[in-house]
Amino acid sequence: MDENDQIDHQAATAEAQLRKLQLEIKKLTFDVESLGSTSFQAEKFMRFVPLITVIIAVAGFWFTIHQYNQQQATAATKLAADREQALLKPFLDKRLELYFAASEAAATMALSKDKDQRDKAESKLVQLYAGTLIIVEDQEVEGAMLKIYKCITGEDQCDEAEKQRRSQALASRARDSIGKSYNIKLGDLKGKY
Repeated sequence: MDENDQIDHQAATAEAQLRKLQLEIKKLTFDVESLGSTSFQAEKFMRFVPLITVIIAVAGFWFTIHQYNQQQATAATKLAADREQALLKPFLDKRLELYFAASEAAATMALSKDKDQRDKAESKLVQLYAGTLIIVEDQEVEGAMLKIYKCITGEDQCDEAEKQRRSQALASRARDSIGKSYNIKLGDLKGKY
């Protein structure tokens, strides 16, 4: 029986080992199946939820800061432009006033039939040319005023038609200058002088 007992013992050991292997195979099969199951995937995803939450929070914070900085930069630019416009307003108002005075005097000089009015207009133009208009005029207006001044002083021989052309040229240059000063387009009103 010793031999039979030994064979039975070996058979029992072999059967136990076979049973153990079968159970291990089932466990591995279950583990492999659970890897593809939604509960395992959900568990895997849940591991990253805190990281995703932090990333979203940081991105939202960064976007808010970025948007705030852009708004502040826009507001600062607008404030600087408003300050500049406020500082230039008296200058631009004076320029507008003097341009109208010069244009009116040039038109009177060119078109009036009354000698006293023409003399007063010429006197006003010389005063503007040599004085306050110098402070505010741009180069185009200065050039137009110089041409009118040459008519007045006799440096250029100007008949009635030439005086009228130069008066209109002055008004046109003044209009262009005003448009540039106030950042408005007066191009549709441009004359051909």
